[in-house]
Order: sequence, then structure tokens, then C-alpha cells
Amino acid sequence: MRQQAAAGGLDFGQFGHRGSPIRAMRCIHCMDFIRGQHMRNAWSGLFGVALALCAAMPLQAAEPKIGELPPALLGRDRQGDVVDLAQHRGKIVVVTFWASWCGPCRKELPGLDALQKHAGDKILKVIAVNVQDSTEDYRTMMRQMKDFSITLTRDRSGEIAEGYGVKAYPNLWIIDPQGKVAAHHVGYGEDSLDRLVAQINQVIVAEQQRRNAAAATAG
Repeated sequence: MRQQAAAGGLDFGQFGHRGSPIRAMRCIHCMDFIRGQHMRNAWSGLFGVALALCAAMPLQAAEPKIGELPPALLGRDRQGDVVDLAQHRGKIVVVTFWASWCGPCRKELPGLDALQKHAGDKILKVIAVNVQDSTEDYRTMMRQMKDFSITLTRDRSGEIAEGYGVKAYPNLWIIDPQGKVAAHHVGYGEDSLDRLVAQINQVIVAEQQRRNAAAATAG
């Protein structure tokens, strides 16, 4: 399989392991109440109120930038346990946001599962966050994915995805061992898994260099 072959390109030895271990409505215009000089006095009071209301409205959360710490909470897994990025500090974490109606998501998830199974969980952790599916659809997907090795969590309200600025699916993030964003991808294509593996390897190399530098400084 192409996916398994791509997963085989991971350089697990870089961490010193051998073998298989490696996001009220937004105010856009605040309304143009004043369209002519003769209307300015009549509407000035209402215009001021509108501006105050707009300033009080929460905006869509901006997505985390490369090198920033993203929101740690990723929902609850199938056993009902809270999943938090802090639990996996020291590993590379791949987080993907998906929904059952998203065709590309259905293509991406098996590839991510193959990657997780190949890599094991000593260095890599894949977490797939389902966003706002109905209970029926969610349960159907969980039955279909019962043998998956990746961690499956649920974002019932969409607040977790909002914290990542998610607007389209699939929406994938690579988090480095320090818990910071290393890469971000939206969508899925034939070369997506290959690109993911290449970027994971880049993170591995960067982490090993960081550790070597820290050891040299300490020495």
C-alpha cells in the first residue's frame, strides 16, 4: 500500500530509538448608519451604540501560528477520558479535525491510522478530533473505526475547533515535542501522507539538534 510505504520512510532512529518506535456573530461592517450629511445628527447616537456592541462581540479565534503553543484540550476519547496535549509532551503529535460528512477526511483517517500503527506511540501520537457530528453519526463512525490505533476524541460544541481557527476539513496540525505548532495543513490529496511523513522527519531532526545543543551547553 502507498500509505504503508510512505509511513516506512519515517526516520525513527533520530530520537535514539531503533525499529518501529518514531480553533455573537462577527461585526463585519458595524453597519453604515450614516449615508448623508442630513442624517448624521439623527443617527449619531445609534451609531455609537452599535460600535460599542461590536467591540463587545467575541471574534472567531485566530488560528495558532507556527512556533506558538496551541490550545491543549482536545476533547474526550472513546473511554470518556480527557485528552490534553500536555499528556504527550516529548512526542510529536499529529492533530486532525474531521467530520463524518467530509469525504477527504474519510480518506485521510485510514492513512493516519496506518502511520500510527507503523510508528508506534513512543515518539508519535495521532489524535483525530470529530467536530459537531450528531450522536448517531458519531457512533456510526466509531463502530467503523473500532480497530483504529489513533486516539479518537469528540468536540460536541465545536469550541475546540474554534480555538484552532478551523474553517475547513480535514484540518491537520503537527505539534513538536515542545508542544509548539510545527506545521498546519488544510485539505487532503494524494501526496498528503508523503508530505506529512517528510515534515515529521524534519521535526525529528530539529528536536535531535535541540537536544544535542542542550547537552553541549550543559556539558
